[in-house]
Amino acid sequence: MVHYFVFNFYAREDGVFLPSFYYNELFHVIRNLLSTELFTITHVRTKNKKEVEDGVWVFENFRIYLATPFVELITQNILKIYEVLNSLFEGIYLKNISYRKMEAKSKGILISGAYAQKKDGICIEYEKQPELFSETLRKQLLDIYYSRFGKHPEDQRFFFIITENLKRQHVIDNRVEYFGRFEIFASKELLEMFCQMFCVK
Repeated sequence: MVHYFVFNFYAREDGVFLPSFYYNELFHVIRNLLSTELFTITHVRTKNKKEVEDGVWVFENFRIYLATPFVELITQNILKIYEVLNSLFEGIYLKNISYRKMEAKSKGILISGAYAQKKDGICIEYEKQPELFSETLRKQLLDIYYSRFGKHPEDQRFFFIITENLKRQHVIDNRVEYFGRFEIFASKELLEMFCQMFCVK
């Protein structure tokens, strides 16, 4: 099983405009609160929105998912998260933070961007080097697994591909993220670590 945190927001009925850089701003705020970059977030998730060229209008209820292998970082900082996110965007408040469990998926759609970053901070561009992206991501997940559990899994198989609808996003310093339909061939441990680090459906 893997788990995500769901930030449930409420915006004024007549709508609140979030400029296109809201994702970047939200990421940096959460990074400062948690003192780590080992998490991913989704864009606004709701049927009740209107996307325009320079941002998105949100109305009433919407949510943003956060995935991290380090659950305690959220639970230990939950009051700070409420305080900061309630004042981040005018006309929007954080109603609650819920916790969602699901089975790890070897096929699906990335709803938070996947990235593969080498230890020197350089991100691999999937469209140019898909096999290197997969191998770098495997090593990255092994490092996260070791940080989480103090050991490496015995079975270290992992191969990742984006099969269709490839989209690229580069809004965060030193991180190039990819969205699309994916497929993974991996050990149970690394599959779960992937789905714990990146939100999928």
